[in-house]
Amino acid sequence: MKKEWFIFKGTQHHGPFSIEEVVELYASGEVKDQSLVWREGIAKWEPIAKSESFQFLFGEVLKVTAASEVQSIVAPPVKNSEVPPPLPIFPTLPRTAFKPEAKGAELPPPIPLDAILDPSGANQSRFIKQRLKENGQNRSMIYLVVGSLFFICIITWFALNEREAGINLRIKGLMPVYLEKLEITATNNSPKFESALALSLDGQTLWASTNQPGEMTAVIKLNSRPKKVLGLGPVGLTVKGIFKNHLGKFNQMILTEGSKFLPGEYDFKVEAKQIHFINAHFKKLSGINFFKSLNKTFLYHGTALIYPGTPREFDKKIDDYQVAITNEMLKPFQDKLERIQTYESLINEISQNYLMVLEKAKIGKNVADFESKYIKNISLLLQSLVLKAYELSKDPKFNETLSNTEVIAPYSEQVAIGKQIGEMASDMITKTAKYKKLSDKDKNILKLEFENRSRSIKQQIEQNIKKLEAQIQKISKA
Repeated sequence: MKKEWFIFKGTQHHGPFSIEEVVELYASGEVKDQSLVWREGIAKWEPIAKSESFQFLFGEVLKVTAASEVQSIVAPPVKNSEVPPPLPIFPTLPRTAFKPEAKGAELPPPIPLDAILDPSGANQSRFIKQRLKENGQNRSMIYLVVGSLFFICIITWFALNEREAGINLRIKGLMPVYLEKLEITATNNSPKFESALALSLDGQTLWASTNQPGEMTAVIKLNSRPKKVLGLGPVGLTVKGIFKNHLGKFNQMILTEGSKFLPGEYDFKVEAKQIHFINAHFKKLSGINFFKSLNKTFLYHGTALIYPGTPREFDKKIDDYQVAITNEMLKPFQDKLERIQTYESLINEISQNYLMVLEKAKIGKNVADFESKYIKNISLLLQSLVLKAYELSKDPKFNETLSNTEVIAPYSEQVAIGKQIGEMASDMITKTAKYKKLSDKDKNILKLEFENRSRSIKQQIEQNIKKLEAQIQKISKA
């Protein structure tokens, strides 16, 4: 077995091999139809399928000049038998048959570029293109299979997650009207994020629903609507929790404004963040920007009645409460009005008594009749009014108005008016008693002074009454 054949495989040539070894390599698949072969005496590399020395492998008669090669390959036919002769048995070559030639061995010619690309014409080019196409198709098939498996895994996890997020709003201790509202919101198919709130019957739990599936963290901020809560002053609340299966349960409320929670109507804002189920189940992936971007944020503004009873009950309570609040707000102004009107009655009585006594008096001491009536009927009541007004003037809550920017007819003015009335009565008694005889001229002088002083006091009283009546009317209409 003469070793003279070289085979080009990969990026280099291998050999030399005997023709029997080349045939064995072809039979094992190591050598293909388009594999390039060469031996000394051949002008250039050529595909084994085009080589005359190996045409016997492709069903053609081998045309070689060396008879010994034919005899060593083709076994003699079996006599008296229709069965074709068996193929010659060649020794099995090891997998390491392709080895670079030893140093000093005769080297085959270099592989020309045209022999690699097209050793026999167009067939070789088509063969290479076909192999490249097949390799590309194989890679595409692998990518497709891997991608399909990954997609199936994603869909499976998504289906499991969605099944867990089935709508189930079985809530105890909640009015049916509010439960229905939560369910309507939860089953709303709108693409926009929506939310609804309701308070439990015991007033201890705030329930919330959303139309978005899955699990998400939520922060809800509530601010009371003016005159729509059962209490005074604005109220602000913040609650934090988790929406799961369209429902959130919040037991802890943080006051951000006001002294306590008051049932009533609230404007609320829901800020929610949905953790994608991949990030929820695969914590390591959640740190990657792509998977982190799968998380969603939502924002919703709304109005809700945060009250344990029915809306009708609340409307009745808020009406009664507003009446009570109005009456409570009117009290200080009504009290001021009653007191200032009492001043008005007292000064009218003083004027009537003094002028009547002055007209009949002959001497100054006759004013004692007026003094007696004043002390008995007016002085004690006037002193009581002045002292009470002084006490109330020191208490801020009895001097505030709705706007807190101005005090309407403050009690301090009543203190001043009361003092003026008392001083006027005392001065007129003293001045009148000084006259031994009272002439008509003297009486006119005393009368003029009394009327001037009483007129000034009455004007102050009238101004207070007008301010208080206007404020009372304003509060009653509000």
